[in-house]
Amino acid sequence: MKRILAGMLALSMLFALAACGGPEKNPASSGTPDGSSSPASSQPSAGKKTLQIGFTTAADPSDPYFYVATEMARILEEKSGGTLGLELFPNGQLGQEREMFEGMQMGTTEMAVMTNSYVSNFIPACGALDLPFIFEDVDQAAAVMSGGFGQSLFTEFEGSGVVPLAWAVGGFRNLVTVGKAVKVPEDFKGMKIRCLENNTYMNTYSTLGANPTPMAWSETIPGLQQKTVEGLDASISVLYTGGFADICDCLSLTNQFFAATLICISQTEWDKLSPEEQTWLREAALEASDLQARFQVQADEDNLAKMEEAGITVVRDVDYTAFKDALGDFYDSMKDSIGAKYVDDLFAAIG
Repeated sequence: MKRILAGMLALSMLFALAACGGPEKNPASSGTPDGSSSPASSQPSAGKKTLQIGFTTAADPSDPYFYVATEMARILEEKSGGTLGLELFPNGQLGQEREMFEGMQMGTTEMAVMTNSYVSNFIPACGALDLPFIFEDVDQAAAVMSGGFGQSLFTEFEGSGVVPLAWAVGGFRNLVTVGKAVKVPEDFKGMKIRCLENNTYMNTYSTLGANPTPMAWSETIPGLQQKTVEGLDASISVLYTGGFADICDCLSLTNQFFAATLICISQTEWDKLSPEEQTWLREAALEASDLQARFQVQADEDNLAKMEEAGITVVRDVDYTAFKDALGDFYDSMKDSIGAKYVDDLFAAIG
């Protein structure tokens, strides 16, 4: 049955990619998390200034990227009295994450909701948030990101061509696999794991004995089907909306990375906005991020239950202590690439 579902899903992805491959971009038609339409994500009206915001995941109410972008669009519409809005472009319509960041630097992409793990390739200090097994829960992570430590990272963006607006919450990244489950570090030995092209993630998997394999998000399902990789990590909501319950056998609740996300805008577009418009945009991003943090915990619980109902085996007896012990002096070894100040400041902020 899983093979049949996998085939059907692969076909649907091909049709979706074909639809997105044309010269005309199609913004998400759903502008609110419950799927109702909203002027914030519709085609711009005359006299209204509209910014395009892209992300690589699905236009699904339970998807964290879609949720925070949609809430930001709604709040911005209210704050500006309808004079400033957002068009949502999901499913990588504005490019994959590296392309969007580079596009913002060049001024060809306006806005994005980005995975921090890609951001840290350009802003190394942000890699502190990518360190494995750091946060205990979403509340702790949200408090650190919205506090002094998270704001200190924003100073590192000066001169990058990208303006950070707010940190958002993507939840914890957990591991889905085809074949065996992962409960202890030894289970990783020799496994080919799809990995973000990120120094911290790749070094983590290497330290644990796995073979990290960088791969674009759009290639992950074909990669699993063709056995190019045996597993990957992502937040529960993204795994659910991406249909991985129909592709993979096991979901191990490893919580090895926290999926911080960033709402950001091209410096080129930022400079075109009036001070009042900049204030509206930043406030909308911050308020949407706060709503996202509260939404994420329940969304993860709901989506985990749905994935389990779909037939995937959820592995809860993961030995977190063993994973931390296996990493040894990993955190100190990452100080050179991230910056010792930011690694030490993060641990101090966690307390």
